[in-house]
Amino acid sequence: MRTVVGTLFLWLLIFSCKNEEIKVNYLQKEEVQLVQPRIMASSMVIDSFVTIKADRNIDGAEIFYSDDGSEPTRNSTQFIEKIKIKEPKELKFKAFHNNFKASETASIKLYKKGYSASDIKWFTNVHEKYKGVGSFTLINGKKASLEYNNPEWMGFDTIAKAIVKFHKKTHIKSIDIGYLNDPASWIFPPTEIEIIIKNVTVQHFNFRIEPLVEMTNRAMLTFNMPINQEVIALTITLKNVQEIPDWHDGKGNRAWLFMDEWIFN
Repeated sequence: MRTVVGTLFLWLLIFSCKNEEIKVNYLQKEEVQLVQPRIMASSMVIDSFVTIKADRNIDGAEIFYSDDGSEPTRNSTQFIEKIKIKEPKELKFKAFHNNFKASETASIKLYKKGYSASDIKWFTNVHEKYKGVGSFTLINGKKASLEYNNPEWMGFDTIAKAIVKFHKKTHIKSIDIGYLNDPASWIFPPTEIEIIIKNVTVQHFNFRIEPLVEMTNRAMLTFNMPINQEVIALTITLKNVQEIPDWHDGKGNRAWLFMDEWIFN
């Protein structure tokens, strides 16, 4: 009986396979996209110069780059081994191959090193899990990476406030505040930045940042604040999003605020 049942099952299986249309899709090489080139910079803050290297990821691929904001093409400058950059700018890189689709664009933004602050004192507490490399993290001349667990990020779940001091009176044209935008991880831009400068008189500078209205990709951003003042000390306060908006899964909760460098130009 078992032999008869087994034979019948095998016959039905063979009959089913013969009558079922089997489709196999094969990807053509031209449909396979190259991986983004991996860009490595000796630093993202330029003192004298920065060296940039790139990994092609696959033999036969060529990398082209632009430094004028345009998308790289095969007519752009070809990346050979390494390049030295002396001025702040954003560079975009793209990998090309005769047999594969061009990669997505990889970009890197470089900043000019500003005036060095001598001291920083915090009035609010950084979160224990994201305390950077210490209280001087935001004035140590180093930028972080896109990953929020990079040690150069300082993370706050509340308002961030500190006083920054210089060795001597210094003319500051503007301040660059570097922050992370990663709403998928509940990390939002600051809502407002306040700067207080005490010289002969007390001067207040307030800057508001446009709130997010939809989900956006993770990005390292910078907010530039012109002040054009002689300073020996200034107080900087950044306000985080107190209630995540309704379009986000975390609506109603406080957002994170992540910063990686304050550059004094």
